[in-house]
Amino acid sequence: MPTQTVMLVKQIPQYLGSELAKRVYYVSPGIEEFRLISEGGRVVGVEVTTSTAVNGDELSRKLDVIITKDVLPQEQLETEILWKSPHAAQGDDGVFAKLTDADIVAEMGEGLYAVGGLFSQVMFGLDRRLHELAVQKFDADSFHYPTLISTETLQRAGYMSAFPQFLMTASRFHSDVDTYDSFTSGIASTDDIGKHIEDHSEHIGYCLPPAVCYHVYQHLSGSSLDKQSIAVTTRGKTFRFEARYRRSLERLWEFTMREVVFFGDRKSVVEQRRSMVSAVCDLVDELGLAGRLEVANDPFFFNEQIAGYMQVQRVMELKYELCLPVEAGRSVAAGSFNVHGDKFGSAFGISDADGRTAHTACVGFGLERFAYAVFCQHGADPGAWPDALKALVSSHGNGSAGEPM
Repeated sequence: MPTQTVMLVKQIPQYLGSELAKRVYYVSPGIEEFRLISEGGRVVGVEVTTSTAVNGDELSRKLDVIITKDVLPQEQLETEILWKSPHAAQGDDGVFAKLTDADIVAEMGEGLYAVGGLFSQVMFGLDRRLHELAVQKFDADSFHYPTLISTETLQRAGYMSAFPQFLMTASRFHSDVDTYDSFTSGIASTDDIGKHIEDHSEHIGYCLPPAVCYHVYQHLSGSSLDKQSIAVTTRGKTFRFEARYRRSLERLWEFTMREVVFFGDRKSVVEQRRSMVSAVCDLVDELGLAGRLEVANDPFFFNEQIAGYMQVQRVMELKYELCLPVEAGRSVAAGSFNVHGDKFGSAFGISDADGRTAHTACVGFGLERFAYAVFCQHGADPGAWPDALKALVSSHGNGSAGEPM
């Protein structure tokens, strides 16, 4: 595979290198590997390996677009840690191999894994606790939503302009007998089945959901709250195109989320987030897990105005992340705690009990990540687990709070 060095039109400070690295694989689909080149405390170039020959000038242009719109607008901010577990980080760096060797985790494709056995028991035991927390502490209504989400809903929510790099869409074949005939007759001769499908298909007005909270906003669109605040909880499959940033169970193209969405006035939703943060930190402590809660921002992409909002998120503490240690000194964001102001209330015409635009907050958990952190920290032998974790698994059964897996 060809390798070339692309010198940056605009060199960037070393501290912004991680932000550039998060975006390089989205520059071109042919990029297989890359390495940032640094000199004198600045990132000056990128060494890129591609599957086929790629024009270096085009790579340079695209890297410059990303640097100009996404990377340079960001300021250097220290990560603020709001809470730290009293438990020391300890881990089994070989746990992923043990899980796959035991066939309770199996790769099914790029960014896709099947899980079963003990891993499923931990994963949905965690979900049961989170579901109970939402229902018992916040009187949340529990809903099951369809997997597909309307494209119009994501557009109203602003997702498409903020995170186009993650979006995965649904298509169907053109409703025409000649299309079906052309498609089936050409299957045997095509050397690119994906392109063959694209040539005969069209977008159907739905996408795979990048988060399950968007279903909730659509569900309550045009409604008025009948009390000061309400909460809705749901669990579902979530899809994000992570390109080559995928890694074991840490970063998947398809994963399972438990979310709790709060609606009310500003004071109510901020307090509900605070209360949820406290309860989840207690759960992490109870399970003997190392971890921390830190101020964070969303990975907005390709928009100068939105890139600046990343700083606003941090300064105003609109987003917290629960980071749990996994293998090789890495951590994953297993939970996210967000307040949105009246953004979604305005976009979806949702009013609070006083007739004003409702404020919202949402709390989401990646269940595969959360469970994986448990195994990384406590190992794959349940006999060595702390009592609280054993109890979580033994009380689990085959579903979550009576819900089907």
